[in-house]
Amino acid sequence: MPNNLKLYTVLSYILIPISLFFAFLDLVLLASSLANPSALIMVFIIACLVIYTFASFKFLKSGIEKEVAQTNKLKDWIKVNAYVSFFLCSLFFINSISVLISSNDVLLRFIDEFIQQQPGMPKEITNALILSILKGVSVFLLLTSIIGLIHIRTTLRLVKQYGYLFE
Repeated sequence: MPNNLKLYTVLSYILIPISLFFAFLDLVLLASSLANPSALIMVFIIACLVIYTFASFKFLKSGIEKEVAQTNKLKDWIKVNAYVSFFLCSLFFINSISVLISSNDVLLRFIDEFIQQQPGMPKEITNALILSILKGVSVFLLLTSIIGLIHIRTTLRLVKQYGYLFE
């Protein structure tokens, strides 16, 4: 197995639990979007990442590793969801970088404004707590975006390289 295929396999296995987490979040967001239909676009975008992950994993396990013929429908699912997932991972990357390079003073001002707009916020939730959560989430999304962008790029290349497997 070539080295780039080993890396691709490792990235695929890393993306599985991340996608399961996003699938759970997507279900919660779907339930809340019943009250706010404009949130349905985010439900769709996150669902594309989940679908992409599992479609590309199927392609890896049965197509590339076992050389079993795949349907053109799987190829279409991979490609369409890869493009939307690329968009989502790019947004994750840009937002994470912007949070991580911002000074704590700037972030704390935004957090103060946020807290002032939230009536009845428990006193246990402090600016420092929100700041640490924000930075932690930003690191998680940065790693997810890097893994996702590399994986998507590799998947699209492999779909082209193994094009003979699609009927």
